[in-house]
Amino acid sequence: MPDPLSKTAAAHPPAELIWNPEPEDFRAAGSAAVYRYWLDQRHGRRFPGRADIDPLAMRGALGNIALIEVQHDPQRFRIRLAGTYQAQRLGFDPTGMWLDELPAPEYRQLLIDRLQALLARPEPLLVRNRQLMDDRWYDYETIWLPMASDGDSIDMVMACQIFADAPQGG
Repeated sequence: MPDPLSKTAAAHPPAELIWNPEPEDFRAAGSAAVYRYWLDQRHGRRFPGRADIDPLAMRGALGNIALIEVQHDPQRFRIRLAGTYQAQRLGFDPTGMWLDELPAPEYRQLLIDRLQALLARPEPLLVRNRQLMDDRWYDYETIWLPMASDGDSIDMVMACQIFADAPQGG
């Protein structure tokens, strides 16, 4: 008997991952604008810190932005802020939740895997994905951006996730 997951995998190619993206790699204006802002806020450091980020400077993309706290020992991730478009897509506001407590198991694991990959390779990561998870379609572009209070040790991740059918911001 054929594996039903293989049909799903064949119908939905794996996510496209682009490390250290270039401006032409972006499809969504909002995620490109957030990336340019993040680059500007480094001020010669490897990564900007949370204190360097002014939400008003990204007001057009705020509904698409999440801030995720990184705890290292033990490794865990907490959603400090979820944008309104993300909460609408999920059907609830995950702000304040630990990722391992999210009720959508496939989406939860995808997020944890992305964050662990980012910690293993601490560079900006652009992801394009279209797949069915937890009985919901996800068709989006996300820029994952490491942040560090000390400029080097990641303690927060900012992500701008723009769904194909949602406002892009800019």
